Amino acid sequence: MTAEPVSCLVITDGRRGIENQALGLAEAVARLRPTNITPLIIDAGAAFKAASPSLQFALKSKLSDYGIKDAPPDMAIGCGRQAIAPLFALKKAAPTCFTAYIQDPRLDPARFDLVIAPTHDALTGANVETMIGSPNRIIKAEIAGKTINFADQLDVLPMPRAAFLIGGHSKTHKLTQKTHANHLATAKTVIEKGHSLLITLSRRTPDFARQSWRELADTHKHIWLYDGDGPNPYNAFLGGAEILFVTEDSTNMLTEAASTGKSVFRLPMEGNPGKFQTLYDALGARCNIQRFNGKFDITAYEPLNETARIAERFWAHYDARFAVMN
Repeated sequence: MTAEPVSCLVITDGRRGIENQALGLAEAVARLRPTNITPLIIDAGAAFKAASPSLQFALKSKLSDYGIKDAPPDMAIGCGRQAIAPLFALKKAAPTCFTAYIQDPRLDPARFDLVIAPTHDALTGANVETMIGSPNRIIKAEIAGKTINFADQLDVLPMPRAAFLIGGHSKTHKLTQKTHANHLATAKTVIEKGHSLLITLSRRTPDFARQSWRELADTHKHIWLYDGDGPNPYNAFLGGAEILFVTEDSTNMLTEAASTGKSVFRLPMEGNPGKFQTLYDALGARCNIQRFNGKFDITAYEPLNETARIAERFWAHYDARFAVMN
């Protein structure tokens, strides 16, 4: 007999990196047991967004305040600061709703049923699970499918191919003129060694770097630059490249690249990495990810699949909670 699907509300502020983490976990959970996923994007004014989650909840504690009109779901997964107050509202309205939060909430983890945080945040607690990096939506079937979908564009670029996944400014990292010059020099070295390039830029990539990458693509025949126009070939780049270069600012892109099992190199950024050095060390130990030293080969490793592991832990916490309730 097939189990009845559970309902899962996925709450984010709609930013792609945040939404991908929450949906990535929800989809991994659904691959293990029947689950109906409903995304919810919280859209609030600037003043409300700036308030602390506790103050937000004090101001808006009803489900209708967040556009939740149907019956509360069996579970809810939130990611990003704006998801915290809605999770509190769900727990108030329906104490049996299993609430999970991704990232360090910067408040007592016990206010959720489960908190999933990156190892480099050093968060602990009875209901805390940690992982290398963050959940993502990358699975082999999706990479293979997208690679096939973009086969015509990939086929005109001779192998071997190298993908450059470029981020930008963050709270801890800066993509300066100096760091960009380093990235560009690495790309030119890779071209000189006979590789075609697959380059994708982030919304956070500064304009000066964006223009420079365009100029490089205009002067070399075997470069595919994706700058946000048309269907996104990101997964096809992961599948179509033999080697991946990723800027150090993006936990998501680093762990997504590591999920391929391919050679991955970090592109340096300016700033104090702080706790992110723990992430770099973990990826170095687990997946041999390092900064590029002119040599392409790294020791083979098993593809990183932390999202699937955490999905199993999610269900373990879910079952344990309801076993206690019953």
